[in-house]
Amino acid sequence: MNRFRKSAVGVLVLLTLLLVSLNLLAQAQPEQGQTEEEWIQMKAEQGDSHASGMRPELGPVILGNPTQAVVVLRVGLYASTFNANGTLNTEYASLNHTFADISNTAGDVHVLDEATGKQIIAITAGQIVRVSFDSTLNAYQVAVDGNSLGDFAGPIFFKPSDSTNMFRVESIRRSFSGVKVPLYRGAIEISRGRSTAANRVNVVNFVSLEDYVPGVVVNESISSFGIEALKAQAVAARGYAAGNIGNYINRGYPFDIVDSSSSQVYRGVISEHVKAVQASQETSGLVASYQGKIISAMYSSSMGGHTDSYEWSFNSPSSQLPGTQILPYLHYIYDGDGTPPDFSTEEGVAAFWTANPVPTIYDDCIRIGNSFSRWKIRLTAADIKARFTSMASRIVVVSGDTSGTIQDVAVTLRMPSGRAAIVRITLTSGVVEVRGWDNLRNVLGRTAVAGTPRACGTSTIANNFTLNNPSVIEQVKKLDGTLDYIFSYGGGWGHNVGMSQYGSNGRAKAGQTFQQILKAYYTGVDIGSHPIDIGRNPGSGVPTLRQSFYAPNAIGRLVIRPTDLKGLRVHINALYDLSFTADDLATDELSVDITPYLVQGMNTVQYNPVGRDGKATVMVEVD
Repeated sequence: MNRFRKSAVGVLVLLTLLLVSLNLLAQAQPEQGQTEEEWIQMKAEQGDSHASGMRPELGPVILGNPTQAVVVLRVGLYASTFNANGTLNTEYASLNHTFADISNTAGDVHVLDEATGKQIIAITAGQIVRVSFDSTLNAYQVAVDGNSLGDFAGPIFFKPSDSTNMFRVESIRRSFSGVKVPLYRGAIEISRGRSTAANRVNVVNFVSLEDYVPGVVVNESISSFGIEALKAQAVAARGYAAGNIGNYINRGYPFDIVDSSSSQVYRGVISEHVKAVQASQETSGLVASYQGKIISAMYSSSMGGHTDSYEWSFNSPSSQLPGTQILPYLHYIYDGDGTPPDFSTEEGVAAFWTANPVPTIYDDCIRIGNSFSRWKIRLTAADIKARFTSMASRIVVVSGDTSGTIQDVAVTLRMPSGRAAIVRITLTSGVVEVRGWDNLRNVLGRTAVAGTPRACGTSTIANNFTLNNPSVIEQVKKLDGTLDYIFSYGGGWGHNVGMSQYGSNGRAKAGQTFQQILKAYYTGVDIGSHPIDIGRNPGSGVPTLRQSFYAPNAIGRLVIRPTDLKGLRVHINALYDLSFTADDLATDELSVDITPYLVQGMNTVQYNPVGRDGKATVMVEVD
């Protein structure tokens, strides 16, 4: 592992100019993206991504600001599994590959043994290199078109010589408008880390951050959405990637993030829809930040016209609602125009959450075709009781036991959106409670039969489909007073925190820009170049950092948050120089208008801190 880290650093330096040039390629992009139904099916099967906030078991969504101007990401590619007839079984099966088959599309590719820096072979387009690992020999085994080239200490690096080249990973498949061999820009490395299984390899795509983002946008969102909504998604995707440098390296793998929903879904060139490319280019270098730190830009499919605050859906401690971990930028909002709903009474809650349609909300069915903007599902007493057993960890027995007959189901605590936070279920034998968003959506927001109509169109909701925590529960009882069934009413599909993806589309169609969309969902954030923590470590040389970003309106502010920094020189677009002394930097935050020095489109800023001590967080906010 130490050998890999040393060699990878050298490779990163060599790749910088190459990958920047790759970012400038103008190649035809696919017009066909995932349909809405394909996207919904993918979310249902694979789950929402860690980037969206739906994988709390994987840790914080954002690790922190990078300490460098991010140029290259290392993305771990998942292995696929196949059926006996050769068809795809599981798209994202394991990070451990039995072997990797790599080919290229243009020019020569130099296959290198990183342990020695020597070339193993140069291949041309169409040749296939297979790399595997023998733990007994502690060596990578390399073959070309079935002919062995020997054993090597590795890792094995694939370096392209043609800037138009793309790599095919022949041994995996990705589903995007059909099942395909995926294509990747940049470079490929076959390597291992301390967590890699015996006799297995990891496949790593070295790719520039700006070439990575287009391969994410319409996997996490839908290509039919308005361009400003997709720009908002691009900003969220970029912030997640920049804020997770080293995430998986810390777990013992030779890459930063992965290409599945365990990070955010990235399928490379085959998913670079033309609108995804546009959205990425017209937000290049931009992220959302709050007080100098990249935000956890959480999002989910739709929220029915009202979001909730972070401490309600992801409450910590888990036994307390709301939790104590308030994030000011993840604060609930009414996601519509006109007068916000009144949730101070049960009648007000019912008026909003049982209404269908609600044309004043941005993610309404009629407004943008969101068929989950409102839903109503039927659950029998038997359905609910069965979940007491199958989902025992999701209920809390307050008194007695669950052996009896259900008599009553009632909401006892609500979230700011009016959604249920705690539901009390009274049985003849005891009392149980279902607490919190995730438990409620599984116990009382999941269908029990197929065929429930959606809010609009002819589609129905599948059996066992998990929607959201309900807002209104309507009981129907038997003559003896026990429960027969309930109607569970709600809106949206997801965790209710941050950006509503359907809502962002509604806002885009209403004429809002991506900045307006992001600032609506993330309270008090700034949109700009990703914040960098800069400073000089003694003996490490001058920490010059250069950063490029897109300024949509050529309006921006340089923001410096210094700590004991002796001086800072800033070069803008290679034409203008700004210098700041220790006296200038004797403040918690310094904001300087640099609009006169910016152009509409791409801009470059270079930071040169002065002195051997001190540090600062720097960024450019754009309007």
